[in-house]
Amino acid sequence: MTAVRFAGISPHPPIIVPEVGRGREGQAQRTIDALQRVGRELARHRPETIVIIATHGPLRPNAFGILTSSVAEGDFSQWGAPQVMMRYEVDGDAVRAIREEAQRAGLPLQPIDRWDLDWSVTVPLYYLGRDLPGVGLVALQVSFLPPREHFALGQAVRKAIDGLGRPAAIIASADLSHRLSEDGPYGFDPAGPEFDRRIEEAVARWDVDGVLSMPLDFRERAGDDAVPSVSFLMGALDGLAVRPRVLAHEGPWGVGYLVAAVEVGPALEERSTLVDGVETAPPPGKAEAPPEAPSHPLARLARDAVEAWVRHGQALDPADPPEDLPATAGAFVSIKTGDGRLRGCIGTTEPTQPTLAEEVVCNAIDSATRDPRFLAVIPEELPELAYSVDVLSQPEPVDGPEALDVKRYGVIVQCGGRRGLLLPDIEGVETVDQQLAIARSKACIGPDEPVQLWRFEVRRLT
Repeated sequence: MTAVRFAGISPHPPIIVPEVGRGREGQAQRTIDALQRVGRELARHRPETIVIIATHGPLRPNAFGILTSSVAEGDFSQWGAPQVMMRYEVDGDAVRAIREEAQRAGLPLQPIDRWDLDWSVTVPLYYLGRDLPGVGLVALQVSFLPPREHFALGQAVRKAIDGLGRPAAIIASADLSHRLSEDGPYGFDPAGPEFDRRIEEAVARWDVDGVLSMPLDFRERAGDDAVPSVSFLMGALDGLAVRPRVLAHEGPWGVGYLVAAVEVGPALEERSTLVDGVETAPPPGKAEAPPEAPSHPLARLARDAVEAWVRHGQALDPADPPEDLPATAGAFVSIKTGDGRLRGCIGTTEPTQPTLAEEVVCNAIDSATRDPRFLAVIPEELPELAYSVDVLSQPEPVDGPEALDVKRYGVIVQCGGRRGLLLPDIEGVETVDQQLAIARSKACIGPDEPVQLWRFEVRRLT
């Protein structure tokens, strides 16, 4: 059993730190929301050690670096926020074990005696380290060596971590292309958007070769700041059952920011039944009862539509909905795992299909296969999934927040061509201000930008 409990990829733009951004960080709200989510997930695993590989520390072109001092400190003075400081004890045992494994593998890993932690460490830790009191830090630095050398370093780090046996998390600090737009800091190159697309796809599919074999000239044209650290992360998780989830990907200032969480399981040879690296049967003694079958016909239809599509690639031809429901309406289909975690949710605010039943079938399939926050559902997951359908009333415009009720009404916010929606009565959303802030963030609408508001009611069917 590996000691690595969780892994992730974090961008590192200082502007997303509120004390630095001073309101501008709202332009990357999706990134911030995703990092906060990763931070919560990471904290639940309670790692004793967090390993982070940085890209802007003391660089040695032909060798990797590792911080060997007893304390790691950094702040945001360079970015106008000296009051934001962080201090971590360095996990000396892990540092020594990693240096020994690197030496055995013939990898050039040199000590860094002093490192005032730079933004490629402090920005990820601002969001991912705040709920980890007492965690020990291991800070590594990339080099100009090829991706396969970074992959090998990741393998050595995992071997060292497993040898110590203490629960650990590994974070790859990585911005993507720096050439996404003409008004960005490095201008535009067509290789930029293509690079971002390839990296996102490679992470989502955990396509190791797609990252390691990416041509250097293409990476240079794109302004790459991701392949070395992502290669390291893939090496650290080599041979393990992993489930990557891309939670956000945007480039508001001409630089690509991707946030990913990677759930980590045992070594592949330790799993009894695996499909594409995902466990298909719980270990002995850990089995959970499957969720209850949906009771409402439309919720059952959502389940049947997903199962027919995932198992057989077939779209159901449904019967008309019950008479107490409208013939046509907008509808959202939510899919959750057995322990209540969201697995997919996509819907429509107004009818797009000839009947409500067809609306549910289309949105159920999209929720299972096209929600950009998750990988597509696979057949082995189906017995553990639960379904609900929200049938929406016709949205009506309102003059302001005073006409909203977070429990009764869902909300739609719009600014120009950007539109965000949030359903009513969401767990953890207790106020209208929270509801509006989340809906704004979904549409990348800043907190001070004027918006049009609509409200709607839902009938939730399970």
